[in-house]
Amino acid sequence: MGTNYYFRKKSVDATRIEMIVDSLNHDFRSLVAQYNEKLQEAFSDMELDSTYEFDDSHWFYSPDSREDYGDIHVGKLSSGWKPLLQANAQFHSLQTLKQWHEQNKHDHVFITGDEKTVPFDDFLKEIAERNQNDNFSGHGYSKDSDGYEWTRTEFF
Repeated sequence: MGTNYYFRKKSVDATRIEMIVDSLNHDFRSLVAQYNEKLQEAFSDMELDSTYEFDDSHWFYSPDSREDYGDIHVGKLSSGWKPLLQANAQFHSLQTLKQWHEQNKHDHVFITGDEKTVPFDDFLKEIAERNQNDNFSGHGYSKDSDGYEWTRTEFF
């Protein structure tokens, strides 16, 4: 088991999104129930059965993956393994990762997979220690000029 790390826009609050979506869906189901009651009232004198009901199954689903929130995966630290970093359009080496963070730190927060905010500098110290530990296994991916492994594959 390991820990994934992400940059997330500071304006995104996943808990608030879930609360808003749940509230809107509750309101929608309530309105559908009221609508169906009015349908029943309107057609009751014609002895029509309840097959004329509006279906409430078309409600909104909140984003279900980190990418839907705009999260940018940085990498993963697993017990006994050297760090594995995620190459993407924003960064592909330790140098470009640091540059991207410096340019975007006012708009993004650095978080773990379980939504905990962590200092980016602590992450850099941790990956440096792990990368220098000869007891940790490498992943076999290409390395940047600083000796860190990077991949473009999907993380799970």
